[in-house]
Amino acid sequence: MRIPRLAALLLFVACGSGPASTPPPFKAMTHNVLSTSSFEGVEKSVDVIEAAKPDILCLQELTPRFAWAFERRLGKEYSQRRFVPQRDTWGVGIATRHRLLRTAVFPQRPHRMPAMEADVLVNGRRLKVVCVHLRERDARHAKDDDLLESLPENADLGDRQSKALVDRYAKEKTPLLLLGDMNEGRGGPAMKAFASAGFTHACDGPDASCGATWPATDTMFFGDPEIDHILGRGLALSGSRVLDPGGSDHFALGALFDFAP
Repeated sequence: MRIPRLAALLLFVACGSGPASTPPPFKAMTHNVLSTSSFEGVEKSVDVIEAAKPDILCLQELTPRFAWAFERRLGKEYSQRRFVPQRDTWGVGIATRHRLLRTAVFPQRPHRMPAMEADVLVNGRRLKVVCVHLRERDARHAKDDDLLESLPENADLGDRQSKALVDRYAKEKTPLLLLGDMNEGRGGPAMKAFASAGFTHACDGPDASCGATWPATDTMFFGDPEIDHILGRGLALSGSRVLDPGGSDHFALGALFDFAP
């Protein structure tokens, strides 16, 4: 059973505040902040980030409005960041409390929608962070496209995107954190491709309380709504929590991580 959102957020914030002799785990968070969010909605989403205090933050649908609000309220706290805001759903960004060594934006082939990767120095160890937003299953390639025809096309596209990501990082030896809006549930082909490539899911770790991350708003949607994910390779993941949505139609998702022994 999922615990209440506020309790989940407070528990997530409290994690890592253990005995001084025990190094606390780090916090990862992914949030699709909704490109059409209002000024008030943006402020609510920044509230959620501010309360959660993630070490690594992955944002999707990042807009100039959101980037401005983040800079105003959390810019000093997250001076290590790269944001590529857009006025549509293509905006992406990574922010961290640790030293940001490099970033790169790349198309999520075979589509042009961008993802971002970053190398982060976390307590002296290098971590690769990959922030993604795979193709929406109900997206139309043209205005007059039929939805029933678009669904299988987009499912195939998402499958191919995941395989391209697997190939991109097949030889990567650095511990890797892969997170974002993957637009499919745990049983989808993209998630199976990641699992086959050695990625573990935060919701399979200890002390996890996972569940639906979309839609946060009332809707008549029926389907598998657990579409935001945090995965790791070479990392120990735990304490995954579905957090408050702020002003988005997606709930934020958090997890604890540490380097595998």
